[in-house]
Amino acid sequence: MESFCKIDIYILGYSKMEYHMDRNLVAFLAVAKGLNLTEASAQLFVTQPTLSKRIANLEHEIGAPLFHRERRGMRLTDTGKVFFRRAIRIEAEYRQCLEEVSSIASAGLPVLRVGAGPLFHLNWVAKLFSELRAEFPDMQLELRTDKSVDNGKRLIEGEIDVYLGIIPKEQIDDSIYVNYLTSVEHGIVLRKDNPLAKGPTIDAADLIGFSWVSFLSDQETESRLLKYSVPKGEQESLIDIRTTSFATGLQLVGEGQFVMSAPLQLASVVEKEGLVIRPALGGMPRRKAGLHIRKSTMGYKCIQTVIEHFKRLPIARLK
Repeated sequence: MESFCKIDIYILGYSKMEYHMDRNLVAFLAVAKGLNLTEASAQLFVTQPTLSKRIANLEHEIGAPLFHRERRGMRLTDTGKVFFRRAIRIEAEYRQCLEEVSSIASAGLPVLRVGAGPLFHLNWVAKLFSELRAEFPDMQLELRTDKSVDNGKRLIEGEIDVYLGIIPKEQIDDSIYVNYLTSVEHGIVLRKDNPLAKGPTIDAADLIGFSWVSFLSDQETESRLLKYSVPKGEQESLIDIRTTSFATGLQLVGEGQFVMSAPLQLASVVEKEGLVIRPALGGMPRRKAGLHIRKSTMGYKCIQTVIEHFKRLPIARLK
């Protein structure tokens, strides 16, 4: 009997990776991720009875039920939750194995998905993409700048191939190659005509009355600003407006009643909008930022081009 099935996995709705994996495990993952038999069977192009049979086969092999069958859907049992954590890892390892093996004979990926924090996508991604396009004209390029606190997970699970920016150490395992390129410290962005912008630093405590804008999720910086600018226990969050657009954040600051934090290395971008950025009094946490890549893709020529590009690029480090 054939023990493997061929499926197309669509990543972020943009591209697909075709691979073979144990059909019972594939069925379990499809249901565990969506907990809906109808959607899972449609994704795998099988009937619901076939899908249910494959899950039953897996449960028989394990010797324990993986799902609670309920009128409104399926819910993982305690055993199912444990198995799901391991199955997700198996799926990631299988994908990475295929990437590593196929890279031996491959010039590059059909689609290179790059995630980037604001420091990188505003300063350096355009030059990187220009070089990649010239060397690999048939390869598609995708840039993801939406805010996410799980970029390590997205990288490991194949949603992105490269991440440029900050990933917390607890999200990085031995499957990820890391090359730290710079350190990032946030400052505070104000209008030029704001009296507080005249000094070399800004005391966050002087900004009471301004509304805060955030273009990303940055708990460390927000906690530091909250500590010095808001009386203890008065509020849990400093941010009044959250946006995924750095440009929109700058436009709001330009309106006069808003301020925001941003990497000090984006001073040239800030100044083009007629604004200024100053270090916060007492400083902000400095964090390492750089290049993050799945090791399983290191053999691809396009990935090697990315690595070499940043080796040559003169990125100014904060002193």
